[in-house]
Amino acid sequence: MQKKLIAVAIAGLAAAPAFAVDTSVTLYGLVDAGYSWRGDNYDSTKANRQGFDSGQLNGSRLGVRGVEEITPGLKGKFQIEAGVKADTGGSNQGGLAWGRQSWVGLDFGAAEVRFGRQYTPQFNLYAGYIDPFGLGGVAETNNVFTHIVARADNAAYLTTPFFGDVFAVEAMYTKSLAGDETIENAGNRRYYSIAPKLKFGKNVFIMANYSDAKVKGAAASVQSWDIGGAVDFGAAKITAAYAQPKDGTKLDANGNKIKYNRFFVGATVPVGNFALLASYTYSKDKNDLNEKAQQGGLGGTYNLSPRTTLYGIYGQINTSDEVKSGYEVADATNSGFGYRKGAQFGVRHTF
Repeated sequence: MQKKLIAVAIAGLAAAPAFAVDTSVTLYGLVDAGYSWRGDNYDSTKANRQGFDSGQLNGSRLGVRGVEEITPGLKGKFQIEAGVKADTGGSNQGGLAWGRQSWVGLDFGAAEVRFGRQYTPQFNLYAGYIDPFGLGGVAETNNVFTHIVARADNAAYLTTPFFGDVFAVEAMYTKSLAGDETIENAGNRRYYSIAPKLKFGKNVFIMANYSDAKVKGAAASVQSWDIGGAVDFGAAKITAAYAQPKDGTKLDANGNKIKYNRFFVGATVPVGNFALLASYTYSKDKNDLNEKAQQGGLGGTYNLSPRTTLYGIYGQINTSDEVKSGYEVADATNSGFGYRKGAQFGVRHTF
């Protein structure tokens, strides 16, 4: 009797479909910390700031990601990533357990769909392709391009591979950007973004983005058009971007929406294990308010090994007299604390 039961069990296992062809789960992380100096505060009574900070060039993190091949052409994926304060042992992103990313999705080959807390296509444009500093360090682009939205909660995200090795697209939608999905606050901040991408060979890349965010009950939304490109000459990579954000929730004295023209140009020059990084960012309102801000950034990275990098960065913001706040030398995870000049030196280790 026992032998018959064993035989039936073996036969049942043999007849069962093999769902997972290949599965992998990876633990990974990054630790970034170093010395930071900031000066020239909007408040002239504040002294310069010095300290040893975590997450300067890149946010320190601990993450887990996985992929499972369910059937040929279909994969299940997930990623959870926690922000870590290497200087204190605390958590970033307001203390969220997995505040950097937390999503699950399906990859169909021709398109990938994800659900959860994720980076926006607008953020991917600047951090992944345009800013030589990767939206990190005291010279990051979003010190002046303050309209960039980094992450969205409760988001559906779509991305495709490059069709014909030329065209691809990213898109995102959420009805609750701020993270509150209770019945009372459903759709409290609707947000969507779409970003087509083009590449021509290995050396030329162009990406555009349109995004729109609207707070529940507000009469108007906050919109942004962004376009950026990169040309890699081998000896140097040159990037540039133009943005036109429009805030319909704020009006000037004539009742017009506050609008800005923003420009960016950057360069990366690799020399062996060293890379020279430089950028210039400019913003001016279109409402005759004379609100101008410009930032110059210069820095370098040196790879001691494939996983350990030294870096040094300097950033400086100059504003018109009409600007009293809003533009400051923040970095990947730390506020600019109201300062307009900053320098950082540190070590970044990945695993």
